[in-house]
Amino acid sequence: MSDLAIGTTWLAVLAGAFGAALGFRALGLASTYVRDLLHIGAGVWVIGWPWWHGAAMPVAIVFAVVAVIATVPTLARRFRFVGRFQRCVTSDDEHWGGLVLYTIAYAIFTVIGVMLDPFAAGAALLALSLGDGVGGAVGRALGEVHYRAPGGKQKSIEGSIVVMLGAIAGALLAAMLFGVPLGLGGALVLGGVAALTEAFSPRGTDNLLVPAAVYVAAHLVT
Repeated sequence: MSDLAIGTTWLAVLAGAFGAALGFRALGLASTYVRDLLHIGAGVWVIGWPWWHGAAMPVAIVFAVVAVIATVPTLARRFRFVGRFQRCVTSDDEHWGGLVLYTIAYAIFTVIGVMLDPFAAGAALLALSLGDGVGGAVGRALGEVHYRAPGGKQKSIEGSIVVMLGAIAGALLAAMLFGVPLGLGGALVLGGVAALTEAFSPRGTDNLLVPAAVYVAAHLVT
């Protein structure tokens, strides 16, 4: 399959994900959980990296997504359906800027991953999607023991544990995808780095700081 065909498929998947988000919100799912579903589902993008024959198409796609997401607040004032999508994934404590940082992180580490360093970049993004994404949902739904790290916003112990476990799973998945030997000890280190970074990140910045910290740590353990 050519990169053009693969890219077309991914754009269709992306459109389907946005449509599903609108559908879940219409069914009554809270915007915070709709956002978490998108957050988690984005990890599928990393799993598809080995399909590409070159870097041009995946890089073009991620930067196009950044451009589109960055312009949503402006477009929402002119187009009703864009405003509807913006409202379905934002709330009083979750602002659009966090989603912009999320897509920027995906753009940065996709460039690194498809051109230079697939394992570390893949582990970084899967920690963001599987760790931060699942951990945030679990923390909001089931968290009972709360804490606030210096500089960070309120978190739950339960959510932080799931961030760590999700990041461990992401690291092991990246190692399997890209043929890098990674022991359980190394995966535990990456999970701990993800959880600590997520806990100490100022509001909205974890979407960039978590993958950056995991990327650096991945080079220290391999």
